[in-house]
Amino acid sequence: MGIYFNPGNGSFTKDKNSQLYIDKTGLIEYLNRVICTNANCISVSHARRFGKSHAAGMIDAYYRRGCDSSELFVDSEIAAKDSYAVHLNKYNVIHIDVSSFWDAYKDNVIEKIQEYIYDELKQVYGDQIDYTKMISAVLMSVYNISGIPFVIIIDEWDCVIRNGGNKTLVHSYLQFLHLLFKSEESKTFLALAYITGILPIKKIKDESALNNFREFTMLKSKQLTRYFGFTEDEVKKLCITYNMDFESIKAWYNGYLIDGLHMYNPNSVVQAMLDHDYDFYWKNTSSFESINTFITMNYAGLKDDVLAMLSGDKIRVNVNTFQNDLTTVASKDDALTALIHLGYLAYDANRKMAYIPNHEVSNKFIELQQHIS
Repeated sequence: MGIYFNPGNGSFTKDKNSQLYIDKTGLIEYLNRVICTNANCISVSHARRFGKSHAAGMIDAYYRRGCDSSELFVDSEIAAKDSYAVHLNKYNVIHIDVSSFWDAYKDNVIEKIQEYIYDELKQVYGDQIDYTKMISAVLMSVYNISGIPFVIIIDEWDCVIRNGGNKTLVHSYLQFLHLLFKSEESKTFLALAYITGILPIKKIKDESALNNFREFTMLKSKQLTRYFGFTEDEVKKLCITYNMDFESIKAWYNGYLIDGLHMYNPNSVVQAMLDHDYDFYWKNTSSFESINTFITMNYAGLKDDVLAMLSGDKIRVNVNTFQNDLTTVASKDDALTALIHLGYLAYDANRKMAYIPNHEVSNKFIELQQHIS
C-alpha cells in the first residue's frame, strides 16, 4: 500500500467513523456508468469545504485494489446498486493532491509528482519498467504487466493554474496532464479520471489537455449536484437529530441554488451541529483577499453592486467571459463570476444573477466593507 499508488481506504474510514456522516456514495453509481467509456474524465470544481476531498477519499476506498473495502460500504446507497460488486476494489489507483506538492516544490512540481509516483511503482514492479520514459509510457507498461487499468484522482488540480504566473510552467503542466488523460496510451490504461479544483478548467487558446473532461461546477453540477454540499432534506434531518432550529441554520448556511437544488456549505453545517451553535465557520479568507483586489478596482461600479447585494439585491452577471483564472480578471462580470466559483456569491441560473447566499458569507463582505464603501 502506497501513499500515491493504491493509497488504501484510510481517509474514507476516518470519514465513516466521524460523529456526523452523510452518505454520498451515490456519486459512485454515476462514476460506474462512465468508467471504461469515452466519457470517463470527470472534473468537479466547487468552493472550498464543499466535500471534494471527502469524495476523493471515498473513490479511493471503492476502486483501489489490494484491500477489501466492503465493510465501509455496508448499508450505503451504492451497495444496493447492480454495479457495486462489479467495480469494488478492482483497479490500480493513483491519487495526487497537487497543493501539497506545490507547497514544497513550486519550481519543479511536475518532476516531483512524477518522481513520487515512480518511487512507489518501483516498490511493486522493480526493474520490469523503464522509468526514463514519459509517464504515459510508464503507466502503459504497468498496465501491460498487470492487465489492470488505472483510476487517476487529482485533488486541487488547478493549484498550478491558480498560483502560477509562469506561463511556461502552466504549459508544461498541461502537457503533463495531457499524457495522463489524452495520450494514445491513456486510451488503453485509463479507466477513470476524477479531478477536483476550485476553478473550472482554464480556457487557454490551442491547449487541449483537458477538453475531454465533463465539468461539474458551482454554476451547473447537473446530476452530481447533491453529492457536493448538503441538500435541504439532509439538513432538516440533521436539525432534528441535533436539536437545532432549521430556519436559523437556513439563514446562516443556505443560499446556493445549483440546478434547482438548495445546497448548504457542509463544513459549516457540520460544525454548527457538533458545536450546537451558529457561528462563522467558513474561514476561507485567502481566496477572498485575492479577489478583493478586483472589488476595490470598482469595475463598472462593482463596489456599489456589492453594497446592493448586502441589502438583498441580485446583480445580473455574464458568467461566460471569465477565463477561469484569477490572474486575468478584467471586468465586473469576471470578478462576480470568480466570486461565484469561490463560494462567496451564489448564482441564479434562471435569472442569470449573482447574490450573497447567506449570513455567514455576508459577514465576510461586511468585514471588508471599508474597502467597498
